[in-house]
Amino acid sequence: MSMKQKVHFVGVGGVGMGSLAIALSKAGFEVSGSDGKLYEPMKSVLSDAQIQLFEGYSPDHQQKIQPDWVVIGNVIRKENPEAQAWIQSGIPFCSFPEAVRRFVIQDKLSIVCSGTHGKTTTTSWVSFLFQELKKDPSYLIGGVPVDLPTGSLISEGEFFVGEGDEYDSAFFDKGPKFLHYNPTACIISNVEFDHADIYRDLAHVKESFEKLASLLPGDGVLVVNYHDPNAMEVAQKALCPVQTFGTSDGAMWRVINIQESSAGFKFEVTYKGRNLGEFQTGMFGVHNLMNLLSGICVAANLGFSIEAIRPIVSRFRGVKRRQEILKSEPFLLIDDFAHHPTEVKATLSAVKHRFPNRRILALFEPRSATARRNVHQKEYAECFDQADLILLSEPFKAQDLGEKERLSTGALSSQLTERGKRAQQFSNTSGILDTLKSELRSEDIVVVMSNGEFDKIQIKILDLIP
Repeated sequence: MSMKQKVHFVGVGGVGMGSLAIALSKAGFEVSGSDGKLYEPMKSVLSDAQIQLFEGYSPDHQQKIQPDWVVIGNVIRKENPEAQAWIQSGIPFCSFPEAVRRFVIQDKLSIVCSGTHGKTTTTSWVSFLFQELKKDPSYLIGGVPVDLPTGSLISEGEFFVGEGDEYDSAFFDKGPKFLHYNPTACIISNVEFDHADIYRDLAHVKESFEKLASLLPGDGVLVVNYHDPNAMEVAQKALCPVQTFGTSDGAMWRVINIQESSAGFKFEVTYKGRNLGEFQTGMFGVHNLMNLLSGICVAANLGFSIEAIRPIVSRFRGVKRRQEILKSEPFLLIDDFAHHPTEVKATLSAVKHRFPNRRILALFEPRSATARRNVHQKEYAECFDQADLILLSEPFKAQDLGEKERLSTGALSSQLTERGKRAQQFSNTSGILDTLKSELRSEDIVVVMSNGEFDKIQIKILDLIP
C-alpha cells in the first residue's frame, strides 16, 4: 500500500483516533483531522506530528483537502454535517477499527488483547515484550504506556499488538471494534457487563466476545482467564487451541509461590505442572500478575523462550493512570483509571495488600456510561471495603440521565455507611478537597479513581497539599 495516501480523521481529538492519526503521519501518510474542539495536550501533539487540524465540523473542509480516505470516529453521530458531506462525496470512508485493519494490520500476525478489564495494561505489556524481544511490532494502545515512546506505532515488523475494545465502531458499523482486527492470537482476560449505553445485558456482551473467539484460525491460539466463568464459556466458541491461565490447579499456566513486599512481587510460573522458574515485577495487585502471565503465555506459544521473556517482565512498569504513583511523601497519591466495580475493588485490594498498615482514602468519580447508571448500584456498595474513607463525586453530567436511570451517590454513601464505612457524597470537587485537607494525615494513601479528568483533582491535591 502506498505510504503517500491522504487520510482525513473526523473526530481526531480522541485518544484512539489521535494515536492512529499520529502513527499514520509518522509512517508517511498525509494526515488531516477535525474535531469539535481540540484540547491540550492532544492539540499540540497532533500539530507536532504535522497533522493539518480543523476546529469545528464543517462540510466546507471538502474544499480545503482532498483525501483518499476518511476515517469517522465512533463519537460522531450520523447527523454530523461534516460526516454527512464526506459520505455523500463518494470518497471512501471507514470506521476507526477498519482503518487500523486497512492501514496498520494489513498482513501482519495480529495479537488482540481483550477483556472488560485490564486490556490497556495487557496490550502495553505485550507490545513492550515483543519490542524487547527485538521483533519491532506495530501496536495500538488505548492509553499512555510508561515504557514505550508512544501509544501507537506502525513498523516493518511481522507482529501487530492491538487493544481489543468491545465498544461499537461507528454509527454506520455498530459491531465491536475488535472484530476488525484479524486475530491470530487473542487474550480474553475477563467478560463482565459494561458499556450499558450499547449493551442490553451480560448475554449481549458475551455474544460479542463469542464472535471474537470464533474469528481465530485453526492454527491460532486463544488465551483465557481460567477463573472467569464467562470468559471460559466464551472460549468454547473457538476453533483453535485454547490455553488457560490463573492461580489454581485447573489452569494450564499458573502463578505460584507469590511473595509480596513494598518493592513488588516475586513469583513462579508453571506450565502443565512444570516449574518455569522465578519472575519479578514492581507492579501492584494479583490482577496485574494475571496480565503479565497472559502475555508470557502468548509469547511462549509464538515460539519465544521463557529465558528470553524472564528478564523483560521485571523491566515493564505499566501504563499511566493505572495505579500510577503521583506523590510518595508525606502521603502517597495514586491515580487510577478504575471505574467498574470489579476494577475499583481490585485497585483498592491491591493497594491494601501492598500497604496493609496505612489508611486508604478513596476518591471516586462515576464517569463512564456504565458507572453513571444504576446498573451496578449494589456492586459499588461492596467494592470499597478496603478503604477507610470514601469521598464520592456525583455522576459526571448527572443531569443527562433520568433519576430512575442514574447512579445515586447519595444512596451509595448510605449503603457504605450501613457496611460500617465512612463515606460522604459531594456535588463538586471543592467539597472533596476541603474534606480531604481536614482528614489527611502523614502516611495516608489517597487513591483517585475515574476514567476521566475528575476536574483535574489530582493536580489540585498536589497544589493544595504540597
